[in-house]
Amino acid sequence: MNEQAPTAGIEARLAVIEAKDEIRELTAKYCFAVAEGDAETLIDLFCEDGVFSMRDREWVGHTGLRTLYDGAASGVTPKPYIQNHVIQVDGDAATGRCGVEIRMVNKGVANTVAGHYSDTYRKVGGRWLFARRDFKVFHWVPLARGWA
Repeated sequence: MNEQAPTAGIEARLAVIEAKDEIRELTAKYCFAVAEGDAETLIDLFCEDGVFSMRDREWVGHTGLRTLYDGAASGVTPKPYIQNHVIQVDGDAATGRCGVEIRMVNKGVANTVAGHYSDTYRKVGGRWLFARRDFKVFHWVPLARGWA
């Protein structure tokens, strides 16, 4: 009889739970850094070859991400809120989806944005990072107009 099997099963399950918790924290750190306009932290949350995509555009690697977070997004003040996070872990790789609502001011106009992120994560040097983050937009409209 193998007495280590139950312990090995518990350890494997615990590793998945810990991975999911670390990934949830990764997405929370992302939201806080976006809200604070902290481009350095945002870039550090991605793998060296990480990708962010939105509306048929992609920003690839830390150089491309710097263009997005230091440049294109510098004129807006997004405040993202994540919910309904689902994560699948497979060793040092994982995938996930989460809903996002964003409140922002863009060129003096309040906007409401909603959508979801489809993410690929990779564990690098003991840290979970974004390998790819795809943002699918459901609506992006001035708050006064609404989305209906």
